[in-house]
Amino acid sequence: MVWAYQIGGYQVLAKYLKDRKKRELSLEEIGHYMKVAKAIERTIEVRGKVDGVMG
Repeated sequence: MVWAYQIGGYQVLAKYLKDRKKRELSLEEIGHYMKVAKAIERTIEVRGKVDGVMG
């Protein structure tokens, strides 16, 4: 579900990697990617709770 998450019509995690295609990611970039994935995961969780409350 995190992999499929979209913002503005773009699959966020796929776009991040696509924009860095053909080069090795630095440790900093890998760390950033992991933080983005975690933030998306948390966003999905919170969104589900809000949707549950709002009906």
